[in-house]
Amino acid sequence: MKEAPSPEQSSSTPRPWISAYAPATVGNLGPGFDCLGLAVHGPGDTVRARRRDQPGVLLSKITGDGGRLPLDASNTACVAVTALLERLGLADELGVELELDKGLPLGSGLGSSGASACAALLASAAALELQVGDEALIEAARRGEAVACGSPHPDNVAPAILGGIVLITSTDPLRLISLPVPERLRVVIYTPGCEVKTADARAVLPRTVGLDAVVRQAARLALLVHALHVGDLALLGEAVVDDIVEPARAHLIPGFLDAKINALEAGALACSISGAGPTCFALADSDERATALLDILDETFTLAGVAGKGAVERVGPGARVTSPALH
Repeated sequence: MKEAPSPEQSSSTPRPWISAYAPATVGNLGPGFDCLGLAVHGPGDTVRARRRDQPGVLLSKITGDGGRLPLDASNTACVAVTALLERLGLADELGVELELDKGLPLGSGLGSSGASACAALLASAAALELQVGDEALIEAARRGEAVACGSPHPDNVAPAILGGIVLITSTDPLRLISLPVPERLRVVIYTPGCEVKTADARAVLPRTVGLDAVVRQAARLALLVHALHVGDLALLGEAVVDDIVEPARAHLIPGFLDAKINALEAGALACSISGAGPTCFALADSDERATALLDILDETFTLAGVAGKGAVERVGPGARVTSPALH
């Protein structure tokens, strides 16, 4: 745990802390590079916020990060909240203090930086009693992603705010479509004991892509959207295939190719890399199948020397305030 020096206390009664949570996210989902993501029901980051007398954003404490994240204004939580206050024209008037509890591993491919930003935005908006729409929150969170990942991509922060499965059809202007979630869909996530930096994962991407590959990828993305609308999990499995990004990144994750083969042979609907990795995900149509796949992934990555942690999850809701509202 790291703590910054406490700000000077004013003579007024201390304002209450407001807590908010934002979930882990799985980005890309096979053919949906940078334009598709889903919110996971379980793990996530939590941020506490309270109004302070001085303008600006102060991050006074971080837990759960092993001392690796900055407490200064470069932290994605601070960047996102500052961007929101600037967007509202309130940066010189309002101040907020933040405390961040990292429930997600760093460099995992689970939208860790985005979860911090989204939780901070909801907690701050509630603590400052601001009425802010989802689009404004997502745009502010994208500012944090630009600092953390080098690109303001919304495929993590959009589902982190909205929940469910989200398709981004345009970034300027921002246009988001929430897709149906089949009831039986289960998502197995497994984070091996290694780290892949987003910058490294982007550096290995191909600079040019053949027309045939683009056509196949577009067809799969269309099939994925159709499969979700009709609730056909078998079709969904056919659609979650990536011949462009996944092959370029697979070598960054020890054991991934074996894990994918083993998962598909055991009946996974699909198996691919979450975001930039190293977390991988497998899709299943039942809790029983998902539990068996989790065991297979754990065994495979353990044999590869990068034993990690995993869980069976459902697609979940987006970020939310977890404290009572201010009166």
